Amino acid sequence: MTGHLPIAEFNAFHVSGILLAAWAVIVTAIGITRPGFPGSAAAARGTAAISIVLVLATISLAIYEGTKEEEGGEGEAAAEPAPEPAAGGGATLQLAADPGGALRFDKSSLTADAGSVTIDMKNDSEIPHDVAIEGNGVDEKGKDVTGGGTSTVTADLEPGQYTFYCAVPGHKQAGMEGTLTVR
Repeated sequence: MTGHLPIAEFNAFHVSGILLAAWAVIVTAIGITRPGFPGSAAAARGTAAISIVLVLATISLAIYEGTKEEEGGEGEAAAEPAPEPAAGGGATLQLAADPGGALRFDKSSLTADAGSVTIDMKNDSEIPHDVAIEGNGVDEKGKDVTGGGTSTVTADLEPGQYTFYCAVPGHKQAGMEGTLTVR
């Protein structure tokens, strides 16, 4: 079911957005079919007030949901599993691209011990994504994948800060990146 938003990820922002879109369609349909719509000053004020409330609610909820994601989300879906130790330090880290096709990962930060670090990035969407690591002289990239594929990148990393990102043109610039802290 690629392209569909899982029910667990359906939130108040989505409800508000749907209501705003439905309101826009209804007002447009009535306005096109009824000359003189809305008909009176009171009706015009009411229509404008409902429109403003829906727009402000949608924008506020978008900001709230975005802030919540930056802080790590909520519940078990946002909990980062402990990295699997690799021989000689390092870890294998799990990452996922947004299943709905948005240009973002499910995590904005990862942590691993120094050594051989692998990032496995699952992509359930039909938009091609990959995973790459750069910083401190490292520049490694996994293969582009779609529809349930996994892109894997491995690098020997010293302690420090690195960037993991999607190297598909334009995706990193759109915000599909995060910080990898190696200790």
